[in-house]
Amino acid sequence: MSSTPYTNSIRTNYATVFYNDSSFIKTILDNDSEMELEDIIAQRELYAKITLGKRHVILVIAGARTSATKEAREYAANNPVLGRLAEAVIIKSMSVRILGNVYINFNKPKVPTKLFKTEEEAEEWLRDILNQNSEQQMA
Repeated sequence: MSSTPYTNSIRTNYATVFYNDSSFIKTILDNDSEMELEDIIAQRELYAKITLGKRHVILVIAGARTSATKEAREYAANNPVLGRLAEAVIIKSMSVRILGNVYINFNKPKVPTKLFKTEEEAEEWLRDILNQNSEQQMA
C-alpha cells in the first residue's frame, strides 16, 4: 500500500498515471498490455508535461503480463524524461521479472532503475534518491 498521496490521475491506453506536486509519479500498467514504441513516446511526452522538467522519480507497477517490444525497451532506456532521477518497478510475476531484468541488464537505462516486490520498498528507495538529490543541491 502506497504511503505517497497522489492528487491527480490520467488514464492512457495501457495504464493509469497518478501524480502530485512532490516529485512522485506512479504508473499502474494494465495486466495484458504490450507497450510498443509509440506508447513509450506518448508516455514520455505525458511525463514531460506533468513534471515540466523538474526533478522527479517514478514508480511503475507492472501488470501480471505486461510486456514491451524490443524497440520500446531500447527507446525507454536511452531517452529518459528530463529531470528523471530514478525509476522503481514493482514486479508481480516471474515472466515480467525476467523482462525487467533483461531491460536493466541489456538495455541499461540511463537513470538508476531497480526492481522491487513491494511498493513500500520501492517508495523508500525513491525517497532516498530524492533526499540525496536535495542534499546535493543544497551543498
